[in-house]
Amino acid sequence: MLEIEQGYRDFFKQERITLLEKSAEEIIVFASSLEKEQIRPLAQLLMYDGFIREDKAMLQKAKALFEYHMHSSGSFSFEDYGLLARIDKALK
Repeated sequence: MLEIEQGYRDFFKQERITLLEKSAEEIIVFASSLEKEQIRPLAQLLMYDGFIREDKAMLQKAKALFEYHMHSSGSFSFEDYGLLARIDKALK
């Protein structure tokens, strides 16, 4: 758990709790201020954090961020679609 909290601080200059308190829309606004290469890693960090803590709200934020990344970057990734499917399964 400590590594995850450190990841938020080291890579995104945010405390974990700050991002937890944000809505999915606010996370996307925050992500839009990041370098494009940082958006997917933030989505992954939120996703793994959500899976570890079994936190559906965090998984929903990760899903929104993955979708934002795919639309804003125009990227297509089978891996990301697989991660989205895994998130969807956990959200049911």
